[in-house]
Amino acid sequence: MNKAYYYKYMFMVVGIGYILAAVIFGVISPLEDNFMHFFGLEQNVQIWLWLYSYLLVIMSLGFMYFLVGLDITKNHLVISAGMIFKISQFLLWLIVYLMGNCHYTLLIVGAVDLVFAALFIEFFVNFKKLDPTDIVLAYPVRKDS
Repeated sequence: MNKAYYYKYMFMVVGIGYILAAVIFGVISPLEDNFMHFFGLEQNVQIWLWLYSYLLVIMSLGFMYFLVGLDITKNHLVISAGMIFKISQFLLWLIVYLMGNCHYTLLIVGAVDLVFAALFIEFFVNFKKLDPTDIVLAYPVRKDS
């Protein structure tokens, strides 16, 4: 498989997945009484403010990842910022879990982000090795006559 295609669709799928996850969690969380308890969190006014702020960050990252998928030769700082976010998010959830303030479900969410951080690192390691023709094939230009 063309690695440029793989990276292109990886970023697009991650972007769409982040946007959908933020919207779904944003809609379900106030409707479901046990939503916060599923993650082992106490339900109070402050947690809603932080939850929706967090979901806006997730949605923004999803949009930026989708933009990276439109052209993998650009916006590498977005990928770097995303890696820092994903690794620090996992570390945060690990600390909160070890302190006994949440369930393992949040740690699993953080572990999924850690996997994506590893995939992004793999992108950076292999990007310089990509064949330029593979990149051109992944982004064909339509010529309308």
